[in-house]
Amino acid sequence: MVASSFIGLFIGYYLDKWLGTSPWMTLIWLGIGIISGFRNIFILTRRALREQDQEEGQDQKVDGPD
Repeated sequence: MVASSFIGLFIGYYLDKWLGTSPWMTLIWLGIGIISGFRNIFILTRRALREQDQEEGQDQKVDGPD
Protein backbone atom coordinates (compact mmCIF):
# COMPACT_ATOMS: atom_id res chain seq x y z
CA MET A 1 0.00 0.00 0.00
CA VAL A 2 2.79 2.38 0.85
CA ALA A 3 4.61 1.75 -2.42
CA SER A 4 1.55 2.42 -4.57
CA SER A 5 0.84 5.62 -2.62
CA PHE A 6 4.39 6.88 -3.15
CA ILE A 7 4.32 5.95 -6.84
CA GLY A 8 1.11 7.92 -7.28
CA LEU A 9 2.57 10.85 -5.35
CA PHE A 10 5.72 10.97 -7.46
CA ILE A 11 3.82 10.65 -10.76
CA GLY A 12 1.54 13.51 -9.73
CA TYR A 13 4.39 15.65 -8.48
CA TYR A 14 6.39 15.34 -11.70
CA LEU A 15 3.32 15.89 -13.87
CA ASP A 16 2.60 19.05 -11.89
CA LYS A 17 6.16 20.28 -12.44
CA TRP A 18 5.96 19.47 -16.16
CA LEU A 19 2.45 20.83 -16.80
CA GLY A 20 2.41 23.61 -14.17
CA THR A 21 -0.88 22.42 -12.67
CA SER A 22 0.18 22.33 -9.03
CA PRO A 23 -1.32 20.79 -6.82
CA TRP A 24 -4.03 19.08 -8.88
CA MET A 25 -2.09 16.26 -10.52
CA THR A 26 -0.38 15.48 -7.22
CA LEU A 27 -3.71 15.17 -5.44
CA ILE A 28 -5.33 13.14 -8.22
CA TRP A 29 -2.46 10.69 -8.58
CA LEU A 30 -2.00 10.39 -4.82
CA GLY A 31 -5.68 9.44 -4.60
CA ILE A 32 -5.22 6.86 -7.37
CA GLY A 33 -2.21 5.43 -5.52
CA ILE A 34 -4.10 5.16 -2.23
CA ILE A 35 -7.07 3.50 -3.93
CA SER A 36 -4.70 1.06 -5.62
CA GLY A 37 -3.08 0.23 -2.29
CA PHE A 38 -6.42 -0.50 -0.63
CA ARG A 39 -7.44 -2.62 -3.62
CA ASN A 40 -4.27 -4.69 -3.26
CA ILE A 41 -4.92 -5.19 0.46
CA PHE A 42 -8.49 -6.28 -0.32
CA ILE A 43 -7.34 -8.79 -2.94
CA LEU A 44 -4.62 -10.25 -0.70
CA THR A 45 -6.99 -10.53 2.26
CA ARG A 46 -9.66 -12.24 0.16
CA ARG A 47 -7.07 -14.67 -1.23
CA ALA A 48 -5.76 -15.50 2.26
CA LEU A 49 -9.28 -16.09 3.59
CA ARG A 50 -10.11 -18.34 0.63
CA GLU A 51 -6.94 -20.39 1.22
CA GLN A 52 -7.75 -20.64 4.92
CA ASP A 53 -11.27 -21.89 4.14
CA GLN A 54 -9.86 -24.50 1.76
CA GLU A 55 -7.38 -25.72 4.38
CA GLU A 56 -10.15 -26.01 6.99
CA GLY A 57 -12.27 -27.95 4.52
CA GLN A 58 -9.42 -30.39 3.85
CA ASP A 59 -8.80 -30.86 7.57
CA GLN A 60 -12.45 -31.78 8.10
CA LYS A 61 -12.34 -34.32 5.26
CA VAL A 62 -9.21 -35.98 6.67
CA ASP A 63 -10.45 -36.08 10.27
CA GLY A 64 -13.95 -37.26 9.42
CA PRO A 65 -16.89 -37.15 11.80
CA ASP A 66 -16.27 -37.86 15.47
